[in-house]
Amino acid sequence: MKKNRLIFLLVLMLYFLCPLVAGGKKEAVQIKGKLTIWADDTRTKIFRDIGKEFKEETGIDVEVTEMLLDDIREQAIIMAPTGKGPDILVGAHDWIGKLVVNGTISEIKLPKETIDKFDAVTIEAMSYGGNLYGIPYAREGVALIYNKKLVPKPPESWEELLIIARKLTDPKKPQYGFIYEHPFPYNGFPILSSQGKGYIFGKNPDGTLNICDIGIEGFVEGAEIYDSLIEEGILPPEVSWETMTGLLSHGQAGMVISGPWAIPIAKSADINVGVIPLPTINGGTPRPFVGVPGIMVSTFSNNQALIREFIDHFVTKETMLLMFHADPRIPAYLPAYEEVSDDPILKAFAESIEKGIPLPNVPEMRKTWTIWADAMAMIASQKMEPLEALRQATEQIKKELECK
Repeated sequence: MKKNRLIFLLVLMLYFLCPLVAGGKKEAVQIKGKLTIWADDTRTKIFRDIGKEFKEETGIDVEVTEMLLDDIREQAIIMAPTGKGPDILVGAHDWIGKLVVNGTISEIKLPKETIDKFDAVTIEAMSYGGNLYGIPYAREGVALIYNKKLVPKPPESWEELLIIARKLTDPKKPQYGFIYEHPFPYNGFPILSSQGKGYIFGKNPDGTLNICDIGIEGFVEGAEIYDSLIEEGILPPEVSWETMTGLLSHGQAGMVISGPWAIPIAKSADINVGVIPLPTINGGTPRPFVGVPGIMVSTFSNNQALIREFIDHFVTKETMLLMFHADPRIPAYLPAYEEVSDDPILKAFAESIEKGIPLPNVPEMRKTWTIWADAMAMIASQKMEPLEALRQATEQIKKELECK
């Protein structure tokens, strides 16, 4: 059914005058126009397939440009104001702070009933200052992966985990009962966060992150647990990604903390693995970092009405399942997740992520990672006590971020 030209122009005017709103049900329409999407090599084909379906449904062309992941964000900041940028960007939630501050992306308004269909952590990740700036399609984070041959029954408590780790660990083989990549704090963050007192950045009254309110000193109790694992010899003082995955793929790791990206490595080596959320530690819940990919809308796009049409097509169970089958990450859209949640490995990662914390979506996190990782290395090498190392890191971060 074609709308007459006058109605279409009125619709365009409404979209230019009002914030971007999407998610409502409507009859299929045929509208002429073209949308440009920037995506990386992993997602370009997926979005081209979605674009073909979208064109069949609406008549709107979709051009998907493949770019390096980091170039999407940086080039959008430069090119969007000139009118040569994308209508839609595909990227990570931790871009949002920089893109909002630069005025590159615009707020997206979805009906509450639509927002409620997403995992709440993913909506939080895609928000800035209480407003939504991206639509999530997946979620990822770490959990406890165990080798079923070495660990037939996964631990139900932290104490059980330590008993199993002690029994299996023999550095001379080498074999470790429990291991993960460190001292970079990403994989071990569930241990650090488990005692519930620390945070990365505090929040301003408007809900944005206060980069000068640094709370990593509050992770001291978790850092003391980490320190004890090294002192006892359960963890080596340093573990690279290559070392951890090598032990996993050779059947020499009983349990590891890692994400879904480690599962294909184990399976390709015929290692039968299971996954569970980390058990509580001294009564505290381990909370992993959560990463969320999604789509964002350019503030400078002249195709806001077409973008709404695309969002309405994108936020459906069918499209989200298409995304999942092309790139099997845990769906953020719960109706799609329910269709695939019978997979025990995927379900366990989802349960771990539900307790998680979104990675801070501000560019200052990059400098924070470096200083924080250095502090964890000082703890791991036994050169500094946890409180001293984290307190010193806090001051260094404030200095690096030019906080008064």
